Amino acid sequence: MYCTHCAYEIDERKVEMQSSSFAQVEGEIKEDTKVAYVCPRCGHLIKADCTETEIKSLSQAAHAQVQRGRNSFASGMGMLSIGAIALIVAIIFFVLAKKPSNHFELVTTCAEFYVFVVLGILSVILLSFGGLYTFRGVATKKKYLTLLKDINNRTFVQ
Repeated sequence: MYCTHCAYEIDERKVEMQSSSFAQVEGEIKEDTKVAYVCPRCGHLIKADCTETEIKSLSQAAHAQVQRGRNSFASGMGMLSIGAIALIVAIIFFVLAKKPSNHFELVTTCAEFYVFVVLGILSVILLSFGGLYTFRGVATKKKYLTLLKDINNRTFVQ
């Protein structure tokens, strides 16, 4: 189920496993009883049947989530490219740390080695966070574009 206000997706099975709706109601639950959930992100009620205005609100929220996914993807790609450049420069400084006066053995007390270490650590951090943001952006974008496709084809069922 999706929140019609912020497009946050909740899994009813996980929510029901944590605290069952049947156990919370002291009376009997009939077949026409409708269960509503509270969105953990924005606090609005999430129910199964949606009106046309709620579907329109969900569509707007899904468009906002697609844009957030695109922003996350762009940030991740930027981090990946800067991390790759930093890694190349770190490798260059690693080669420079092998001094010809020391028979091309690695000298760990020179400035080139310290630059290599700093750039190496920076590149690993940038590459890992860049990969994470890129993957998260692609997954978010794909999920909400599928939701928008279902809404546009009128096949969306809450």
